[in-house]
Amino acid sequence: MQVILLQSYYSSMKKNEVVRLSDEIEKEYLNGNYVENIDKIAYKNASSIFLFDLNGNIKYASSGGTNSNTSIQAPTRPITINIDEVIQKMNESPNNKVSYTFKLDRFKTEIYVYGRIIPDTDTCLVIVSSIDPIDATTNVLKSQLIYVTIIALLISSIVSIFLSRRISHPLQDITKTANKLAQGNYDIEFKKAGYKEIDELADTLNYATKELAETDKVRKELIANVSHDLKTPLTMIKAYSEMIRDLSGDNKEKREEHLNVIIEETDRLTRLVSDMMDLSKIESGFASLTKTIFNLGDVVKKIVNGFDIIQDENCSIKVDIANDTYVLADKTKIEQVVYNLVNNAINHSGENKKIHIKVVNVAKRVKFFVEDNGPGISKEDLPNIWNRYYKASNTFKRTSSGTGLGLSIVKNILDKHNSNYGVDSIVGKGTTFYFDLEKVSKKDTKKESKEKKKVD
Repeated sequence: MQVILLQSYYSSMKKNEVVRLSDEIEKEYLNGNYVENIDKIAYKNASSIFLFDLNGNIKYASSGGTNSNTSIQAPTRPITINIDEVIQKMNESPNNKVSYTFKLDRFKTEIYVYGRIIPDTDTCLVIVSSIDPIDATTNVLKSQLIYVTIIALLISSIVSIFLSRRISHPLQDITKTANKLAQGNYDIEFKKAGYKEIDELADTLNYATKELAETDKVRKELIANVSHDLKTPLTMIKAYSEMIRDLSGDNKEKREEHLNVIIEETDRLTRLVSDMMDLSKIESGFASLTKTIFNLGDVVKKIVNGFDIIQDENCSIKVDIANDTYVLADKTKIEQVVYNLVNNAINHSGENKKIHIKVVNVAKRVKFFVEDNGPGISKEDLPNIWNRYYKASNTFKRTSSGTGLGLSIVKNILDKHNSNYGVDSIVGKGTTFYFDLEKVSKKDTKKESKEKKKVD
């Protein structure tokens, strides 16, 4: 664009410069000291300057200029300009100004003529200036532009190839490593390349690899545990069924004993499948909460009463429940939480089982505690006991009566209730599980009852 527009820009600039010179000369003429100054202006700007009256009589011509009765001649070029023609054009112009160009084919140049009548005088000012072609200049620029463009393209191509290889190689390495990851190889590491975006991608993929490895490990452990928990009762059921068929079919006492074993193992299978289904629903989000207002103390009493059958000299459950322990929660799911925690405390207590359950009011929350006198849980195992099928190193182990999913179900239900829950344990002394729920007043309970009656 610079090369194409250079000539027109130069021509426009030259014409504007001539107009500016005419303003300057007009001031010099009106001041009266113009002969020497006009010569300087003409010489400096390579222009011819003429002053003449309205009759065409020359008053002044810059150095080298000549005149006749009908024309003037510029010193810079053998150019003759008709005075009468210039005066006529000035008189025809509404602002007494004239400007035009014409070409001199002989010298391959363009001449610009600008004339004006100086206000409040009978003097005409004419400036003649040549607008020389700058083809040679534009040709030089064009040739330079071609060379510069070629060099720039070569340099940019080399730089782009270098940069593309430097950027693409790490991406190719990441792609190869990702293919190994897709094949199940988790012993890999995505390498960084020194670029912020690629380094962030590598960190994200390394984190994803770590999580996938952990998930795969949990999956394998889950399959192994579920297979074991399913296989054991099924084996027992099959074995005792064959014993009834082959040995104790006619012996009522033996048959009933064997049938009781089959029933117990069937119940164990039922509990396992039920817990797995509950956990799957909760984790997948299909189990939505239906919150109502109820008395948590009444729920605890009901569940503890269900354990009366096991309470004897070796197993006692102490319950302390405060007044006004109304909460807003999903009653069915909280019952499951309380049952799992109480059952867990019984299963993991010592031979002399002493369970202490408390329901207390703390600020705007109702807090539940269940304390046992079992062997306790080590600090290393405490963060992991909420994981499904987790087996602690020594102190916290599943009994044959558990499914290994109880605490995981508790965790997921309490998370959905935004509950504050946790566990405190001292090795050799016992463990205390706790959680809290949002407390509501009796007024809210009565209000809810009235609204239900209106709906009915």
